[in-house]
Amino acid sequence: MGWQAGTGLGTTGEGIVTPVESKLRPRGMGLAFKGFKEKTEQAKAEARRRGEVVSDDEERPAARKGRKAAKAQEDRADAWKKPKKVKTRIEHKTYEQIIAEAGEEAPHAGLGQIIDATGATPREVSSLADVSMASWTPTTDPMRLPEVRHNLRLITEACKGDLDGLAREARALEERKKWVRQEDARLRKKVEEEAELITRLQQVNLVVDNISAQAREMASMYEASLEPFSANFEKLLGQFPKEFDGYRLDEVVVGAIAPVVRRMLAQWQPLEDPTAFTQLFRLWRGALKMSVVEEKPPDQIQVYGSSTLLTGVYRERPMSPYESLLWNAWLPKIRSAINNDWSPDDPQPAVRLYEAWSSFLPPFVRDNFFDQLVLPKVSKAVGDWNSRSSKVSLQTLVFPWLPHVGLRLEEVLGDARRKVKSLLRGWAVIEGMPKDLAVWKDVFDVGDWDTMLLKYVVPKLGSRLREDFRIDPRNQDMDPLQDVMAWESLLRPSIISQLLETEFFPKWLDVLHIWLIQPSPSFEEVARWYSFWKGTFSENIQAMPGIAQGFTRGLQLMNKAIELGPDAPTQLPRPDHRTPLSTSATPVPKAKAPKARPARTQEITFRSIVEDYASSHNLLFMPTGRAHEKSRMPLFRVSPTADGKGGLLVYIVDDAVWAPDGDDYRAVSLENMVLRATREK
Repeated sequence: MGWQAGTGLGTTGEGIVTPVESKLRPRGMGLAFKGFKEKTEQAKAEARRRGEVVSDDEERPAARKGRKAAKAQEDRADAWKKPKKVKTRIEHKTYEQIIAEAGEEAPHAGLGQIIDATGATPREVSSLADVSMASWTPTTDPMRLPEVRHNLRLITEACKGDLDGLAREARALEERKKWVRQEDARLRKKVEEEAELITRLQQVNLVVDNISAQAREMASMYEASLEPFSANFEKLLGQFPKEFDGYRLDEVVVGAIAPVVRRMLAQWQPLEDPTAFTQLFRLWRGALKMSVVEEKPPDQIQVYGSSTLLTGVYRERPMSPYESLLWNAWLPKIRSAINNDWSPDDPQPAVRLYEAWSSFLPPFVRDNFFDQLVLPKVSKAVGDWNSRSSKVSLQTLVFPWLPHVGLRLEEVLGDARRKVKSLLRGWAVIEGMPKDLAVWKDVFDVGDWDTMLLKYVVPKLGSRLREDFRIDPRNQDMDPLQDVMAWESLLRPSIISQLLETEFFPKWLDVLHIWLIQPSPSFEEVARWYSFWKGTFSENIQAMPGIAQGFTRGLQLMNKAIELGPDAPTQLPRPDHRTPLSTSATPVPKAKAPKARPARTQEITFRSIVEDYASSHNLLFMPTGRAHEKSRMPLFRVSPTADGKGGLLVYIVDDAVWAPDGDDYRAVSLENMVLRATREK
């Protein structure tokens, strides 16, 4: 029939693999005597193949026979006894407990995918109950009743599912009732709040009506005033702050006072009475919702004549009512006053006007005030200023605006600096030091200030001493020296020292030598003359090393003349102005430390190092106003004199000093620069 060894019977091989076997029972043994199992090995294998569980007792009865002999004897003794009834204790739960425990069904600890392999073909089932139903077979055991047990289990599970559903529904109803109670409380509270809000808005409406009535009354009065509004504004802002912000009641405030303000501004003289309205505006700062004055962000600009601000992303921000009032009512009046009635020669009226209103102006109004009204007129006045024909000084035009304008005035300051340089370029020493020139010292950078004085002032001072100053003990003219000493506070001490060492002491020592070689000179008169000249200079000048050495040379000359006595006219040597004094000479007093420069001027550059080094060797480092042809760098003259002649021409580039070497320039050391500047005349 086509059967092959190792396969099951049937066309599809679902039958048994081995033929039916029988197991011989021992002689004289009844059914199940002493636990004898009649199932054959073939039956056990088929059972395992179908997925049935085969107990170990059936597989290894011989091995367990001795161990379970006593147990089998006891079981046979109890087999004919009536089983004891076990009372099942039933626990009852209340309705509230069932509802409290109800909720989302906990997920079953899943067994995963269940495969029924008891049949010929494996199949997937939803639960183990389906497996037990599929493997059910009729039985004659009256105690098992699998059909009844199965039906009872189904009924029980159905009842439990219904009960769980009802419990969950009851739980949902309880939650719903709780939410309804909360919602009812919330809505009742909201109704109360709305009722209170309606009451407050009615009160606000009454105050607004009073303000409107006052505005109409003020509009019909001959002399308008803003004082009557104060009480209602304080009430509106003090009693209803939330409504004031939430409903933008500042529009009501500004709308009420705008007609009155326009009428009052028409009669206002801003330059004569700059503080008008400021007291009321200060009291109404909260009612007008003045924003805190802040600096304008760098990416925010005000379009001139526009009512909006444009930021970097071109996002428009409308004006507040107060800003609109200033832009449309206050600013036109100020514009008319500044353009028609104000002169930059008298800046104080406009300065007082800005100081009175600066805390009330938003940034874009303040910028318009300076950029469109004040600075154009100041800039024009600075450009037209002339030291000989102008009635006011240059600082009168510029300085009053420095605390308020800041960096915005930098362009005007640039013009003013050029005016100062132009003034010094055409200045003569006999005119005296320009009035109030010292106030510009802090406006210039230290390097620019020193460069300007070295270029335009120092050569003229040196020429004044060299050409006009004479030492005459009988009829001394001090004017040239006083013209030079008037610059003591503006020039560096080293420059003053070099001027005196170069132009004063050679003349003074020559006259002293001539006096000492005269027959029978009066040393008492010479001592008084020496004390007179030393007292002519301030203590700071006397403390300079070069000045102290000059007077020390005079003392040495006087002592030498006393030693020589009658031989002085023939043996007293001429004074040497260049040779440094020996260490055994009269001690030189220490110079006072120069005043510390402001913090903003403490920038150290290579040029400043070169200047200080030249100054320490009694040399001037002066700009020539020319540039080197190839490098196009500015040329400087390092010279022992202030007349702009002789010395060494150099320029500075790449932190090096470049000096002439034949037809070209090459880098030299600072020592070489000093040596060549001293040697070349």
